[in-house]
Amino acid sequence: MSAGSEQRGERDGYPFTFRCRRSGNCCARPGGFVRVGPADVTAIAEHLGLSEAGVRSRFLSADGSRLRDGVGGRCVFLQDGAQAGCGIYPVRPERCRTWPFWPELLESDEARAQAERLCPGIEPRALGVP
Repeated sequence: MSAGSEQRGERDGYPFTFRCRRSGNCCARPGGFVRVGPADVTAIAEHLGLSEAGVRSRFLSADGSRLRDGVGGRCVFLQDGAQAGCGIYPVRPERCRTWPFWPELLESDEARAQAERLCPGIEPRALGVP
């Protein structure tokens, strides 16, 4: 992927383009799991001005492997407002940084259709169309 296509929200092989519209829908859907590793915990702690132990106790699952669910099953870091926002956007985990360019959206037409319904920033396009 070239830098230009990244700015346009495209990736080779994906049948859609993406421009975030800050709906928060991707972060508000119950049942999602955002895995975190030690580097994520360190970055989140530094970003929030907390200790790593503080991040683990307040924001991670009991086993420390993923972000804890917030109110209503939403991401614990989803902030409300006129436009939804991420409280840790500059240091968000890889799963969040790569949305919606996930392999499962190429592997499953049903998963891709669900993502397109969920996210107003995903715009279907024919493969091979620039």
